[in-house]
Amino acid sequence: MSRAVPATEKAAGGERGEVPVAEVEDLHVEFRLRRGVLARPVPLRAVRAVDLQIGERETVGLVGESGSGKSTTGRAMLRLVEPTRGRIRLDGQDITHLRGAELRAVRRRMQMVFQDPYSSLDPAMVIAESIGEPLDTHEHLTRADRTARIEELLEHVNLSRRYLNRYPYEFSGGQRQRIAIARAIALNPRLLVCDEAVSALDVSTQNQILNLLEDIQAEFGLSYLFIAHDLAVVRHIAHRVAVMYLGEIVETGPTERLFESPAHPYTEALLSAVPIPSPRRQRERERIVLSGEVPDAANPPTGCAFHTRCPHAMDVCRDVAPPPTPVEGGGTVRCHLRS
Repeated sequence: MSRAVPATEKAAGGERGEVPVAEVEDLHVEFRLRRGVLARPVPLRAVRAVDLQIGERETVGLVGESGSGKSTTGRAMLRLVEPTRGRIRLDGQDITHLRGAELRAVRRRMQMVFQDPYSSLDPAMVIAESIGEPLDTHEHLTRADRTARIEELLEHVNLSRRYLNRYPYEFSGGQRQRIAIARAIALNPRLLVCDEAVSALDVSTQNQILNLLEDIQAEFGLSYLFIAHDLAVVRHIAHRVAVMYLGEIVETGPTERLFESPAHPYTEALLSAVPIPSPRRQRERERIVLSGEVPDAANPPTGCAFHTRCPHAMDVCRDVAPPPTPVEGGGTVRCHLRS
């Protein structure tokens, strides 16, 4: 896979003293969960105390097991899910409590590309209508200017203007995802949240979409939050990576440092499951198999959230939540082994 911008050429958001494009501080998201008809609702802590920054033209990968809170974090950043606590900033502006027209005005600067290209487009709308919908909401264009803008957007995602009056069922999954990307960049946003944007595609099409995202980032100066479970994909596209477990970010760092020298036992376990192209190295390396199940988010363990499955757990891990500790090579880790 080729990279548009090497990770080593990028600095983490905020590390150069610049205002991050997007930032969350002490973000919490809870849902009320009812376990039975007569049962009292209990809080499900989907996201807990998350701090995250995304810099100018930076791609931050967000990884973790299913149910770890990745998608909820992305949706909360876009205010599609209401945070229970914390701050969300876009270009330094606090958008946590915006409502109505103020929130609609901000939404043009942050967009999302969803996982399933087959359900993210309205099957009753031709492509021109789907791509033109955000333009109709936020812009006041003449019919000719609107058509010209839609054609331009199709060209940016390498699709022909001949497709304007076709319906979604006439396209492949990769083409539909290109159309979804065209719609997402229609208003020249600052932040694009890609929620498993390539996981439903075959490997060849994945590569094409990843290269397209890199090209668009270079051309428009976009910043990405790239949510994925495929670590090989994240290594290809991300400049920095944040690892989530049970709603918490347990490690962050530059991509190459994190992949070559993981600091958290959970990160080590995730990386040990990634296949290696060399059969000999694949046979020789140690596979870390975690014991037990992921704890209930409605009743998370005390101390370090990972201690119930960690092979290195100590007594302090059961009682005291580890603070973020700087890691040599960049980033932070929440682990008493590194404190």
